Amino acid sequence: MIGIGVDIGGTFVKFFVMNEKREILEQVKVETDYAKGANGFIAQIADFINKAKQKYAPKQVVVAVGAPGDVDNEQGVLRYNPNLKFQQVDNWPMAQQIHDLTGILPVLGNDATLAAWGVYEAALQRQGTNILVVTLGTGVGGGLILNKDLYQGSSGTAGEIGHIKIADTQTGPVCGCGAHGCLEAFVGTIGIKRRVLESIKKQPDSVLAKCVHAQKDFKIAVVSQAAGQGCPEALKIWQDTGRYLGIGISNAVLLLNLDTVVLTGGVSGAAPYFMPALTHVLHEQQFKTPFERLKVMVSKDPNMGGIGAALYAIHCARKDRQPCA
Repeated sequence: MIGIGVDIGGTFVKFFVMNEKREILEQVKVETDYAKGANGFIAQIADFINKAKQKYAPKQVVVAVGAPGDVDNEQGVLRYNPNLKFQQVDNWPMAQQIHDLTGILPVLGNDATLAAWGVYEAALQRQGTNILVVTLGTGVGGGLILNKDLYQGSSGTAGEIGHIKIADTQTGPVCGCGAHGCLEAFVGTIGIKRRVLESIKKQPDSVLAKCVHAQKDFKIAVVSQAAGQGCPEALKIWQDTGRYLGIGISNAVLLLNLDTVVLTGGVSGAAPYFMPALTHVLHEQQFKTPFERLKVMVSKDPNMGGIGAALYAIHCARKDRQPCA
């Protein structure tokens, strides 16, 4: 059996072709093409799938697609996504359109959710029972493995840890979703940038300020660059980031009694700077039992979305599941 994973992003689409031994047979990265519209975009995905069908025949080819945003995993519909710049893509019947062009009905899931499956299968080798994977980037997403299976919730939106509230919902910072006080507003790259700008306004002569001003565009790595030089302001940014993450993760652990938390995404590269504060928050919890066996890990592989999609397609086919109607 051959699994094709499609990881859709606002800038790039990644294709992964894998076998049942978890071996990557092909991986392709192409720019998200907006010029031909939504239908042309689906046709591009279908073209890759059809070529793979021919190449790997007579083996069975199965497909899963990870899409960013609000996904109806049962109906195969992308309900809403602000990051794909196509017109009229609300309630987009993506799975059915791919089926019409390829003859294969794909599994459709949230990209962070399928990335969680990639971490579980490829990085953890299915070690662990109840796992939260947190994707730390511009936004903060999450995926859950509960009782060794992917948990997507009642409507496909489980794992949205970035939008749990860790501050006042009236006065807390505004998140990209429009709400106040979300975890994402503190530890997503936009939230970190806001805190950096506040810091350099107060300390315009700091190493952090000089590093930021030396760049044309703000990149999260600049904070680690300054922290590596011992800059107190940069170190505090990461210390606060770890504390905020610790609050969000501790809430999830208390609710779900997780045994493993895995951090991934661009911000996770700064783990050496923020992990001590995060760990401190977890150790401070008064209710000790849920945290005694908890493992917090970092995965640096940026391809878990595509890998997870390919492996989840194979997993669903083995279970004879039909997540899409």
